[in-house]
Amino acid sequence: MKKLLAAAMLFMLNSWSCFSADTPRAEYPRPQFEREQWLNLNGTWTFDFDFGKSGKDRRLQSAEKFDKNITVPFCPESKLSGVGYTDFIEQMWYQRNITIPSDWNGKKIFLNFGAVDYCAEIYVDGKFVQRHFGGSSSFAVDLTRYVTPGKTHNLVVFVQDDLRSGLQTGGKQCGNYYSGGCSYTRTTGIWQTVWMEAVSADGLKSVFVRPDIDQKQLIIEPEFYNESANTLEITLKDGNKTVAKKSVNCANSSVVVLPVKNMKLWSPEDPFLYDLVYQVKDAKGNVLDEVKSYAGMRKVHTANGRFYLNNQPYFQRLVLDQGFYPEGIWTAPSDEDLKNDIVLGKEAGFNGARLHQKVFEERYYYWADKLGYITWGESASWMLDVNKELAARNFLGEWSEVVVRDRNHPSLVTWTPFNETWGGGPDAYVRLVRDVYNITKAIDPTRPVNDASGDNHVITDIW
Repeated sequence: MKKLLAAAMLFMLNSWSCFSADTPRAEYPRPQFEREQWLNLNGTWTFDFDFGKSGKDRRLQSAEKFDKNITVPFCPESKLSGVGYTDFIEQMWYQRNITIPSDWNGKKIFLNFGAVDYCAEIYVDGKFVQRHFGGSSSFAVDLTRYVTPGKTHNLVVFVQDDLRSGLQTGGKQCGNYYSGGCSYTRTTGIWQTVWMEAVSADGLKSVFVRPDIDQKQLIIEPEFYNESANTLEITLKDGNKTVAKKSVNCANSSVVVLPVKNMKLWSPEDPFLYDLVYQVKDAKGNVLDEVKSYAGMRKVHTANGRFYLNNQPYFQRLVLDQGFYPEGIWTAPSDEDLKNDIVLGKEAGFNGARLHQKVFEERYYYWADKLGYITWGESASWMLDVNKELAARNFLGEWSEVVVRDRNHPSLVTWTPFNETWGGGPDAYVRLVRDVYNITKAIDPTRPVNDASGDNHVITDIW
C-alpha cells in the first residue's frame, strides 16, 4: 500500500507543476495553451553581474554556481528580486540546476521563457543551446538533445542589455540613471516566468483561432512539431456541453471549421468564453498530447471612420496602462495584481486599456478575456532608433513573435506597433512602418493596425 501511495504521489508531481509553497508567480503562464506536464522554475537562482564583459573569457557559461542570489522572475533592479541594483546592467549571468522527471523520457523537452530583456543565450552543462533577441517576446528552447530524463543538469543564462544603443526596444525604461518625465526604472534580464514542459514529438505546436461570427463558425489553423498520420481532435464546449467536435489529420495544411450554433458573443459587457480541448491521438485512439484552451466569439473592424465590435459601432473608453509596479517594475508581484488592474479600470468607468510601451504578459490578457476588457497591444518601441537598419531588423523579429503569441485573445482588438516616433526619417522609417503594417496583417488580418500613435502615419487603419 505504501508503495502504491508513493507511486501515486510521484505521478502527481510529474504530471502537474512542481513548485514550493513560496514559489513566486506559480500560476501557469500560458493559459490559452495549457498542458499538465510542466515544471515552474521560478524562485531562487544564483547570478552575477558582468560589468567588465569578460564572462565568456572566464568560462562563466560552465559555472555551477554564482556568488549572489536572485528571485526569478523579478528583474535585478526590482525590490522583489532581492537585489535592487538600479544602475545600468549591460551583461549578467544566471544559473540554476534543473532536474528532468524520469517519466519525460521519449518526449520533447522545452525550456520556456516568458520574456528576457534583451538578448539571452542558453547553456546546458556548458554547451551553447540557443540565442534569442527581443526583450518582450516569449520563446521556447528545445532541450531534448541536451538533457536526460531522471538526471540533473546545470542551466546557465547569459543576458545582454544595451538600452542606450538605439538598437533595441526599451519602452519607458529611462535612458538616464534617475527616472525622469515619463520614463522609469529599467528592467534587465529575466522578467517573466521560466518553466519546463514535456511534449509528444508529434504534439501540437500552436494554433491560430479565428472567430467568424458572420458565418457562425470558429476557424482553427493548427501547426505540429511533426506532421504525422495521427489525428487532431478538437472539442468546443459551453461549460459541460459539447458545442462542436471535429477530427483532422495532423498536417500543417489542415484547417478546422467548427459550426457554433446558438452562438454566444464576447464583449466587455458579456465576456462569454468557450472552452477548447485539443487532443492528438494515434491510430488506436491513445492521447499523445492534450492542450486546454478557450476562445471568444467576437469580431472587430473599422469602417466609415468608426470602430465596430460584433458589427455594431462601439465607443472605446480606454485608460493608458503603462504596466509598472513599485516593487516588481515590469513584473506584477502576483497574478492577483494583474487582475486588480483590470478591476480598477472597470470600476473607474473604462471598458478597456491601451497597453502602453510594454508588451504585457499573457496572464494579463487572460484576465482581460475573462473579465471583459478590451485592449490595444503595443510594443515597447521607445529607445529604438527607427532610422537604423539593425534596429529595424531587431524590431521586425520581436514584433512578429508578439503578434503570433497574442493573436488568439478576444480582448485584444487593435495592434499599435509604434508610439511617438518623432525624428523618423523619410527612408528607413517609412519602409519600416510599411513593412511592420504588412507583416502584422499577414500574421493577423482580423484586427485593425494603428501604425504609430504620435508623429506621421505611413499606412494605418486608425488615425
